Amino acid sequence: MTPVPPGTRVLGSATLVAEDPAAYARNKPSFYADPAAWLVAETVDRALTDCAARVRDAADDTAILVMSATGSERTMRRIAGAVPRSRVSPLRFAGANPGVLAGLPALRHGLRGPSLLLAAHPDTAAPVAFTVIDGWLADGHARYVILVGLQTTSGDRELCRSLVLTSAGEDR
Repeated sequence: MTPVPPGTRVLGSATLVAEDPAAYARNKPSFYADPAAWLVAETVDRALTDCAARVRDAADDTAILVMSATGSERTMRRIAGAVPRSRVSPLRFAGANPGVLAGLPALRHGLRGPSLLLAAHPDTAAPVAFTVIDGWLADGHARYVILVGLQTTSGDRELCRSLVLTSAGEDR
């Protein structure tokens, strides 16, 4: 993933590499999200460390855009494998939706700006993501954008990188 879209400034960043994204999961009986969504949420939490107050104060104007070719693949496979043997909880279906990768961090931080998942590898999705981000910032749909790239690396590890962005001209 290209480090920073043109015309933006980074307010926070974080990168995590996980052998098993489930290590970050905080699922409970009444709420389920795919392990990859929890990894994304943890990375976003860490990226917001230095700018959380700014983003919290502008939750209506904070967008999130996630790029991932794998999305919630683990949960979708688990559901598919369980269907012939037993009944599947409806919570699993909601937690398997690929959009949960953007939705979970938005819920955790009360973000009410635009949200989008681009179902493609971050290297492939970056040009489209940058165009969308540029539009959101230029048109006033967002003041801040959290950009997340999630990809599988060698050894089946998950690499997740989050950037908190604003327009280059935004007040410091």
